[in-house]
Amino acid sequence: MKKAKKVKVSVVIPTLNEKENASRLVSKLLQIGKANPMDLEVVVVDDDSQDKTGEFIRNKFRGKKVRVFIRRKSRGLGTAILHGIKRTTGDIIVGMDADFNHDPNLLPRLVRNLKNSELAVASRLAKGGGMEDWVRIFPTYVFNSFLYWVLRFPTMDNMSGYYAIRREHLFSLPLKQMYVGYGEYHLRLVYLAKKKGMRIAEIPYYSPKRKYGESKSRLVNMFFKYLSVSFNLFLEREIKND
Repeated sequence: MKKAKKVKVSVVIPTLNEKENASRLVSKLLQIGKANPMDLEVVVVDDDSQDKTGEFIRNKFRGKKVRVFIRRKSRGLGTAILHGIKRTTGDIIVGMDADFNHDPNLLPRLVRNLKNSELAVASRLAKGGGMEDWVRIFPTYVFNSFLYWVLRFPTMDNMSGYYAIRREHLFSLPLKQMYVGYGEYHLRLVYLAKKKGMRIAEIPYYSPKRKYGESKSRLVNMFFKYLSVSFNLFLEREIKND
């Protein structure tokens, strides 16, 4: 009996001063890749971290399926993810954060759900999901409820940032316009995927607090930026045709 062909999965991880978290995450992902029927590569894009995250990861995992790109001049979460996406080789592309807010053990389930959907999103707000950070859970729930019920966004958690999508479906979207700014790229991803008719699976997960380093998120600034992007998507002013 022939062995089932392993699906090739590329995990894109943007980093900025995340040496401890990123090192542990890459190790865990490589273990998960070996334990599941997938050919997994990890693509790390580092924005020239002061703690030398990029160099550390490159040296520690040299010879393994880990590729590190260090951007000396460019900065920004959205463009870092796009930089990594363009350098992936996998049939399935996974986006996730380096700080362990995204449980790597969920990765195989996200990939499996692409059998019946075009986009699989990890959700803190789906039944069975949750957040350890009680300061953020209420505003996250209220804002996402507004997006879902009023602006007709497709998922209960539209700011997850943890997702799996087949390469051809991701590249059918306007990537350069989507992956700009900070975390608002995920708003564009789910909204435009829905608009294009993609089936979206929402997989519950529990988001713990980070163990190392400091968060780069600024809640007030994020709220107003995300609100602006959400309204512009709803009014079809966010993405301009080339």
